Amino acid sequence: MGTEAEKKLKALLFERGKTGKGKIAIFAIATFFAFLEIFYILPFNETLFRFFRNLGWTSEIFLKPDIFNQLYPAKAIVLAIIVGTAFILYPFKRTEKYLKDQIPWYDWILAFIGFLLPLYIVYLYMKYESVESAIERATLSNTLIIIFIIAFIAEATRRAMGWVLPTIMIIFSIYGFFYAYTTRPTVGVEEGQWVRRLLNLFVAQNTGFLGIPLEVMVTYVFIFLFFSSILDRLGIGRYITDLILSMVGKRPGGPAKVSVVSSALMGTISGSSVANTLTTGTFTIPTMKRAGFPPEVAGAIEPVASTGGQLMPPIMGAAAFIMAEFIGRPYRDIIIAAALPAIIYFYSIYVFVDKKAKALGVRGMSDEELPNLKSLIRKIYMVLPIPIIVFTLLKLEPQDAVMAAVSSAVVIGWIGAEGLREPVKLGLILAVAAVIGIVSEIGGLGIATGLFVAGVISIVLGIVAVYLDRGAKYVANALIGAVDQTLRNSVPVFLAAAVASVIQAMITFTGLDTKLANFLLTASMGNLYLLLIMTAVFSIILGMGVPTTANYIITATILAPAIVSFAIDNLGYTEEVALIAAHMFVFYYGILADITPPVALAAFVGAALAKADFWKTAINATIFGFAKYIIPFVIVSAPTILLVTIDTWNMAAITSLVYAVAALLIIIHTASSGFTGYLGGIIENKTLRTVMVVISILAVSIKPYFVAASLALLIGVYIYNKGRERRGAEAKVEDEVVFEIG
Repeated sequence: MGTEAEKKLKALLFERGKTGKGKIAIFAIATFFAFLEIFYILPFNETLFRFFRNLGWTSEIFLKPDIFNQLYPAKAIVLAIIVGTAFILYPFKRTEKYLKDQIPWYDWILAFIGFLLPLYIVYLYMKYESVESAIERATLSNTLIIIFIIAFIAEATRRAMGWVLPTIMIIFSIYGFFYAYTTRPTVGVEEGQWVRRLLNLFVAQNTGFLGIPLEVMVTYVFIFLFFSSILDRLGIGRYITDLILSMVGKRPGGPAKVSVVSSALMGTISGSSVANTLTTGTFTIPTMKRAGFPPEVAGAIEPVASTGGQLMPPIMGAAAFIMAEFIGRPYRDIIIAAALPAIIYFYSIYVFVDKKAKALGVRGMSDEELPNLKSLIRKIYMVLPIPIIVFTLLKLEPQDAVMAAVSSAVVIGWIGAEGLREPVKLGLILAVAAVIGIVSEIGGLGIATGLFVAGVISIVLGIVAVYLDRGAKYVANALIGAVDQTLRNSVPVFLAAAVASVIQAMITFTGLDTKLANFLLTASMGNLYLLLIMTAVFSIILGMGVPTTANYIITATILAPAIVSFAIDNLGYTEEVALIAAHMFVFYYGILADITPPVALAAFVGAALAKADFWKTAINATIFGFAKYIIPFVIVSAPTILLVTIDTWNMAAITSLVYAVAALLIIIHTASSGFTGYLGGIIENKTLRTVMVVISILAVSIKPYFVAASLALLIGVYIYNKGRERRGAEAKVEDEVVFEIG
């Protein structure tokens, strides 16, 4: 890949606004964005009003302004921020000519227009009390402005993520206009009504670019992105990597195992395949190469582990939050459902890595190369935010849980800050604890609200504490940097949600979702696995040009209903079970595009970091990610593996769960042995290796005879290899004895 790959990677990840006026503008926008989200949308301001009202003070200061009385206009303001920021962050083209931090004058103008256009929706809402009634009053002007909004969203998305997603949106929008026009006689309305009917679809509460996906971004995803940015800025991700390295680095292929475990834990923070690959891969990939892994293997292991970040609770990426809204279940159900499959996935990567390391004879790391475990153990408190957010998410609303974890992260920052005086540390920590007690007990708002307020107060204290003691500068800089980073991370995710929501609205409006679902059901001829294979292929193809969030929204609209219908009619599942199994299936396969050729974006990043051939790296990534291809099939065949699908924990449910997990483990061990050529020793027979891979793939149906055949093959090859190893050792001893006698 070499220099050309490095240039391509730089172009892919390039963002402006890191120096000069751009930096000032981005920070100002990011600060306003964070203030809007935390104080009004979450909403902290309303919480203060309730607190002071309970104390007998009902000042209007703590009421939300009229513009924020409902979420709808707030969504339009957030969209305005996101669209405007995209023109500042991303150049017109990602070529050498445009890859400069200086922002040209025309992009400043486009950013200003991009910010103003969505605010027109707020104007209509405030003037007519509903956008729908405003559409009835001004068809031509509203048509033009909404078209301009769509055009600016499309261009902003193209700059941030490439041309595929906005092109799909434009095609479906044109088709929607055509469909509305051609079906206007059947609607039976006056002239022009078909236009207003379509325009309402673009701007309604639950459809179009202000629909449910953007609502999820605004109400949930922002605060999780902010939390992950804080952890990143405080260095907790690097601490986790060093801790795991010191624990498993000595084992065969130790650096690769560090990549697997640290990516699993980092995934709970980031939820982004490319971000995880860059964060941990910058360190782990060169280390794997030094240990003896070929570049195309080292470059493959990291992205395979990193793509699991979007599957690993408690923070699984934006699509998981949208899934909760789509299937009408709390987010805690999604993370419970995802937990066991995600653990099995990372276990599978670990098994593949272990066998590959042994097959290649890769050594572990020496003591000199490893961080000092004792010194790291003394800072074990740094991982505290992760168990806190896991526990609180199971008990509290997402925003309360995240704010509890945020306050713990800030406290950890104070504890670890060098130069911060102990009395100041203690005072700041006690202040946060006092807020929890005052809000929950004296204010009568409960522990959940107390934790939420404590999170907000800890952010404020973290920034202003520097005026008490310069030693707090480390935490203040981390929080300020997190504000900037959150906006940057939000732009592509929020845009993807808005654009995909338009596509979803057009698909539903034109009836394409029903038509495609019926086609898939007919084409599958009543065969579950044929239906799942067709769905998987479509999801991967779509995912090659579309981000995970958008991919999930589209596939959940047009593909998941076919699986749901089949599962209810042919498998006897309840609607609740069928829904979560089908949506988890398309969710998994949407992510797989990141490691599946020909695009394989995460694998490309891994190849660039490893200076390896892209195609070899991507193929290796596909092999090491084997479990991610098979787990969705098992989820649909045996949904008990999702845990939340079990209503009653009787013997039948437990047996089904244990069998599904056991079958997966057998499949993983058989397939990994076949692919890597190692099982208790080197498997020299290539035909035998092929048979092991084929049998393991057939066993994905979890039919008892295929699973039994896979297990028998696994045991047989292991016994044979161990016996051969023992015979080889005995023969070596005999040769040595003969040599000595001779």
